[in-house]
Amino acid sequence: MEAQSSHRWTLPTCKARAYLRRLNRSSDEEYRYIPLTPESPTARDAFVTIPTVRISSETLIYVGLSEARAAELWSRWTNWPDSGPSRETDADDEGLQVEFIDFITGTLSNRVNTAEDDDNQWRACLNAYGIAVDVQDAILDPHFKYLRLSESCLFWAKDTIEMRYAGLEDIQRASRKREMELYRAASRPGGDDSEYAADRHQGRLPLGRGLSMPTGQGQRSVSGLQQQNTSGIEAESWGSVSGIAARNAPGHVVLFKGIDQGRITGLFDEAGALDIGTLLSSAPSDFSGTRSLFYFTLDYEVAEYYAAFAKRRAECESVVIVCLRIPNTALESLSAPEIQRIYWPSSEWKELVWRCRTNEPIPLRLRKYRQAVLTIGSISRKPNYTYRTIRSFEEVTERSLLEVRRSGRNVPAIQYVFSGQEEGREFLVEHGVRDLKVFPFPQSELEAWLASDRWTLFIRFLVRDNKVTGLSALGRWST
Repeated sequence: MEAQSSHRWTLPTCKARAYLRRLNRSSDEEYRYIPLTPESPTARDAFVTIPTVRISSETLIYVGLSEARAAELWSRWTNWPDSGPSRETDADDEGLQVEFIDFITGTLSNRVNTAEDDDNQWRACLNAYGIAVDVQDAILDPHFKYLRLSESCLFWAKDTIEMRYAGLEDIQRASRKREMELYRAASRPGGDDSEYAADRHQGRLPLGRGLSMPTGQGQRSVSGLQQQNTSGIEAESWGSVSGIAARNAPGHVVLFKGIDQGRITGLFDEAGALDIGTLLSSAPSDFSGTRSLFYFTLDYEVAEYYAAFAKRRAECESVVIVCLRIPNTALESLSAPEIQRIYWPSSEWKELVWRCRTNEPIPLRLRKYRQAVLTIGSISRKPNYTYRTIRSFEEVTERSLLEVRRSGRNVPAIQYVFSGQEEGREFLVEHGVRDLKVFPFPQSELEAWLASDRWTLFIRFLVRDNKVTGLSALGRWST
């Protein structure tokens, strides 16, 4: 029940307990430590509460809002004014309709914002947005402070909500798919439909039996079978032997991108064909103020950092690292103006990034970067919010760089940025798609990452800049 003609309506409680190994395409591997028998002593830890209706007050809480803010927004949604645009749940009048996710994030836009290195200011902003305390703690986790300060508080609040919402949609899609698979299996000649019929009769989780209960002892759950049949999503995680091996490929440049899985839905279709457009990053960004581009990092540690921060802020969402290998010969076939390089500390890098992030007009001398198929350059680490406070690109400093540790030195991280236009898409499809892999980054990878020294590579940059507020509690930041 997601569509109503009336402007004022309510829904009953719309949540249920879901089995963790049935959530999405990666859950069977992510939660493999959970036994398949619900009678196990650990069974109470094997379930999570999931909204069963996408547009509901329960979803508002699931995406990270406090109960008080969720109640406030749900009242506004269910008491929608007759004037102005309609909701996506209203009858289609061919006019503008407000999507539920846009309604949620839109309520944040007119509130305060900060990008300062002051956790108290961040906490005040997150409280103003109505973000739940546990989600605030995840956003403000000091392990990720260096990355967090690359964007504003408003950005991370929106990003967390959008990630969780996309993850919920992914869970519901996966459940419907498994429901059909179970129904088809039970409907075949000789198929046993007793379990399916019993589940439906007992009303186990409206999302479908594929989420509600595990299979028999020793069997692989349906989510595992679904992942096995999903092209491009690897069965092994990022830290596996195959994941580590994929980071190096002789004769190729290996590129990476850490992202939540829900927001790359559609990357592969049922037949395994790839839609590269799913990986586009929207503007404004480092090298474009108006156009969407394909951004990948040359440094897998950067992709790991983004993936770990996403996993820290997630509820049940799967996070992945995209791994793309491009032959050196393909890159060598590009020559100016098709390929451009722009690095810190050149004045061109400072000006291009400043103009793109503030959406200022691009002068003729810099338009070669907009027309290139591929631009290779340094990665910026300051939010649009901060760039707008800078009067001139000449004020851009080294603190605007995203850096990694190499052989005892701090060096700028490098990004490969492909045009979102036809030429860039064609290059990626021709030279990168056949070697594209997507590795799950499960909770166990986050725990291993936190237990290692990998996060200290980034914390040291804050120490260098004398930005150590809130880091002493980590205990190891100064090592």
